[in-house]
Amino acid sequence: MPKDVPTSRPGGVPPAATTEEKAPVILRGLLRVFRLRLVYSGDDLLNPPVVFTPSRGATPMGREVRGGIALPRDARASRLHATLHTDALDRLRVVDEKSRNGTHLNGRRIDEALLDDGDVLSIGDSYLVVRAEPEPQADAPVPSLLGDAPSMCALRAAIHRVGPTEVTVLLLAESGCGKEVVARAVHDASKRRGPFVAVNCSAIPESLAESQLFGHLANAFSGAVARPGLFRAADGGTLFLDEVGDLPQGVQPKLLRVLQDRMVLPVGATAPVACDVRIVAATNRDLTADIAALRFRGDLFARLSEFPLGIAPLRERREDVLPLLDHALGRPRPRISSALAEALLLHPWPFNVREVFALAAQLRIRGGEAGVLDLELVADRLGPPSGAAPAAPPTTTSDAHPSSAPAPSSEKDASNAADEREPPPDRAQLEELLRAHRGVVADIARATRRSRKQIYRWIAHHDLDVQRFRR
Repeated sequence: MPKDVPTSRPGGVPPAATTEEKAPVILRGLLRVFRLRLVYSGDDLLNPPVVFTPSRGATPMGREVRGGIALPRDARASRLHATLHTDALDRLRVVDEKSRNGTHLNGRRIDEALLDDGDVLSIGDSYLVVRAEPEPQADAPVPSLLGDAPSMCALRAAIHRVGPTEVTVLLLAESGCGKEVVARAVHDASKRRGPFVAVNCSAIPESLAESQLFGHLANAFSGAVARPGLFRAADGGTLFLDEVGDLPQGVQPKLLRVLQDRMVLPVGATAPVACDVRIVAATNRDLTADIAALRFRGDLFARLSEFPLGIAPLRERREDVLPLLDHALGRPRPRISSALAEALLLHPWPFNVREVFALAAQLRIRGGEAGVLDLELVADRLGPPSGAAPAAPPTTTSDAHPSSAPAPSSEKDASNAADEREPPPDRAQLEELLRAHRGVVADIARATRRSRKQIYRWIAHHDLDVQRFRR
């Protein structure tokens, strides 16, 4: 490693590269700056990621570079592996410098390509997530919300602003994104000293919804014992209405009345009771479509969405995947292999953060006392399910925007793309490959010109134990 490149963390990984002249890009009328987050390098998961800001002109990347992105612990990275270039339109392009192990973008080998927000760039055994992020980027301390992605920084900043107010917050997110964690963070940021009470509206039977929410008097119905209901249970605090879009239609106007008057009418009562509750609601549904279909009241939506707050799905913040897994695995932290890191970064995560914790539990159990957690332990889970979103946008080497149709950067890349579509070898052929390469998946991938992820899919398909072939 060059002597003039300082280090700020164990193992010689350099700190964020900074320059006086940044590479701005205009997206949707906002000034954005390209940054790359190094999340894994040389068999080391970096938590938090190391952030690099490319300079204008050319930024070298490799194991031994000066004034660029140095990867000193990555033995598979060439001394000068690739170069980042900013063009006259402030677009960022990566060019492979005839590296030994190639440069890959979103899992495909390239000679050169334009980079786009959210791309996963791999050099040797180092993985970087590309971001075109706001400048400056707002953030705030919210300890329960982990993540370095710009969307998470913006979410924490928004919670810091809205928490101390009394407005009703509507969380909009897919299932598994941690809506209750965010709702609790809003409560913790408030000035309220009452309890945080969570209820899943989709789990309340329609016949009992009014009673559970607003309470009932003794003998309000046969055998009834007086109950305060969830609103009064949260008096002085926050009531979290999860999956509010599933609330029975008969209860919706009564909920609207409570939100307007801050009073509840228990079942069997003739006089309302004052209730000081702050509401945080959440849904994974398109409530505007439900309003158009007359399944949800528009006036209730207007009241609930005084401050709408979106939570980005995990596939849109890939730089947070490995740190979240690191948190979920606990301590002592096991090492994870490069192949597993790559598969995790390219996985579409249809079930979001909840899926990360489920996969971490599986790795812990299957990994046992293994020194390194490898892809073979969870290869059956990391293939995209039918109908899932693609792992990442396609790459291109043309001057068109990276979301346009992919174009192979060379005949070699074109043949690699075709190889991935060919049928897998049968069990005997795969066993022969494993024996010939002593179970080293990276060597098999190079010999067959396939990705390591593809080799692991074959292994999982034939239910083979790679350890049997390692000697």
